[in-house]
Amino acid sequence: MSLVRHVTALCVAISLVVGCSSSGPGHGEAGSPAVIPLQEVGDLLRAVPGSANRPAARLADFDPFQSMYSKGYDAVKTGEVIVLWGATIKGEGEKGGDEAVAAYEKSAPSAGGYVLLTSGEVKKMTAAQFQSAPKAGKN
Repeated sequence: MSLVRHVTALCVAISLVVGCSSSGPGHGEAGSPAVIPLQEVGDLLRAVPGSANRPAARLADFDPFQSMYSKGYDAVKTGEVIVLWGATIKGEGEKGGDEAVAAYEKSAPSAGGYVLLTSGEVKKMTAAQFQSAPKAGKN
């Protein structure tokens, strides 16, 4: 009987872990190859002010965090993701202010694509939506 309880407990634990994902608000289509780099860019933009007491202004500001957020770092380095330097991303649970585009896939302005908002949400936009969306940063 003890084995049955252990197996049941294990099944419950596995179902809880599998059921928990980051697909809630602010995460776009979590796990999508297109979304992951932008989520990591959001993490990079959050990390820089905490260490340097100022928003990221160039790729070199991301260097200390390159190994932790390699997909995001590489996407910015190769130009697949464009960062609006000077943008800041709100921390978890932080509210207020308008949402603006902080980073985006290079195709977003012309063909639409995923964007990172200052709220931390990764969202897909059409080219028209992108053009009319407020932009963060100092670009």
